[in-house]
Order: sequence, then structure tokens, then C-alpha cells
Amino acid sequence: MAIMELDCWRGDWDLPSVDRDCLKVMAYAQFAGAPIKIYHERPLWRNMTARFPVFHSDGTVLHSADDIVEHLKQHGFDADAGLTDQQRADILAFSSLLEEKLLPALLHMWWMDARNYVELSRPWFAKAVHFPFNYFIPGQLQRSAETKLEVIRGGQHLEDGELAARVTKDAKFCLNLLSERLGNGEFFFGESPTSMDAMVFSYLAPLIKVPFPSNSLQIHCKACDNLAKFCSRILQRYFPPDPEAPPKNSTAPPSGPEAFDEPYKRRNQVLSVLFATAAMVAYALLSGMIRFEVVHEDDFDEDGMVDEEDDYQAQE
Repeated sequence: MAIMELDCWRGDWDLPSVDRDCLKVMAYAQFAGAPIKIYHERPLWRNMTARFPVFHSDGTVLHSADDIVEHLKQHGFDADAGLTDQQRADILAFSSLLEEKLLPALLHMWWMDARNYVELSRPWFAKAVHFPFNYFIPGQLQRSAETKLEVIRGGQHLEDGELAARVTKDAKFCLNLLSERLGNGEFFFGESPTSMDAMVFSYLAPLIKVPFPSNSLQIHCKACDNLAKFCSRILQRYFPPDPEAPPKNSTAPPSGPEAFDEPYKRRNQVLSVLFATAAMVAYALLSGMIRFEVVHEDDFDEDGMVDEEDDYQAQE
């Protein structure tokens, strides 16, 4: 069996990842029993666009969550094997509904809401990546989300307050439909989770678990009791907390063998900084942002300045 690896944004707030696409792939892999090795701390210079997830398997590299799920299905990890044609059609319909109605609200909460961006999104992602990437990755993610939101919502003709009200209204409508469709069932198509459950979980889990300072949708989502229980059920069954993980907010200094690794960690951090600096300088040189010119001693005048007239005649 080919080794399968997945690079993802790391988790927080009891989530295995804070990113929607990463959550979708991770949940589906759990449902289908796919033995994927998850990486959260790979050097960002391997993926300077900060586009996650990134899937590696036997020379294949995939960036789209849907492509990764399809790849897993083609290699025998199909959580939808027992579904009917009508159920598969329902998945496609709900996928379009979620992307049109619920995704804009998530993008707005993460990146467009000024309070959320300043107090949560920007500092969290700046802390999640290493120097010097923490200076530009959050802004890069915000611009990408803004562009995507403009495409979905039809441009910049809406004021921010009007946009927030519209995407919130659409999101509540979508949540009500999901709650009605799930009903009293454990999962959307019976007792076993499918790609539908992975998809819905990836949208709802951040909405419920991430402590956004401004999040009116969280109250509405938690009021849909079956949706809140649905997310908790998946987290408890498929992503239980690690009993050996250190307690949250622990400030105790490292002890034991880990304490002796600290000099090597610092060395690696210094090397990472030097590598990133060298990469940026090389880019500036190749792009022409920085140029060097050789000036001979004869080109200087009596005041020590370059004689532009002689230099011009020499060029002629």
C-alpha cells in the first residue's frame, strides 16, 4: 500500500484542524479507514502559498479536498459505497447549497469581520507559522478569502454591514435546512458516516468551536441542537483528545530529554531564518528588484563621484 501523507493547518479549540478543507479530508479519511499520516508542522517553505491541505501519495500531489476524497475512493477507501443514486445526488445538491449559503458567512467571520480578524484570525495564523512567514501569510489569506467572497457574492457593490447581514441570513437558512434534513438521525444517511457527514462537519465544527469575538451564527447553530450533537459525536468518536497531550495553557518549562533538544530547536530556527532571507534576496536579484553595477576607478571624478558624462560616452 502506498504511503499517504497529508499536510494540514494545525488544530485548536478541540478541533483536529481549524481549516474547513483540512477538516473535510481528515474526517472522510477517518470514516473510510484510510491510513493517512497527518503533518501539522512541516516547514512552510515547502508550501509558501499556505494552501492546505496538501496530499502526497506515490508521486501524486493533490491540493483540493474534493480531489483528495475522490483519490481515496478510487483506491478502495469509499465511505459512500452503500449509497443509492438518489443519496449521491443529495450530496451534490447540499454541496452546492453549503458553498453558496454557508461558506460566505464562514469567510466573512474569519477574515472580513474587523473584530474577529484583529483579535483572533490574524494573531492565530501569525502564531501558527514561523518567522518571516508570519508577517505576510495572514494578509495573504485574508486577500484570498476576500476575492473568493466577492466571486460568490457578486462583487463589491455591497457595504460591509449589508454584506454581513445578507451572508448571516443565508447561513441561518442553510443551517435550518441541515437541521431539518438530519432530524433525529446520528448521521445524514443512517448509522454510518459518509462524505456528506464529512462535508457538513467541516463547515459546522469551526462555527461551533472557534471562539470568535463576533459570531451571531454560533448561537443559532447551537440552538439547532441536533447539529451541535452531530459535531460533538464526530469529535468524540473519531477525534478523541490525546490523553498524553500536555494540558492547555501550560507554561511549565521543558524537562527531561526534551530540555536537551532546545539548542537544536534554536539552531533549526536560525537556519530557517537564514534560508528564508537567502530565498528572498535571490528572488529580488532574479526579478531585477536589486541590481549590481561594476564601476572602474577611472570613472570617479575629483570629488569621488561617478563621472556620468564619461560613463555616458563610454556606453556610446
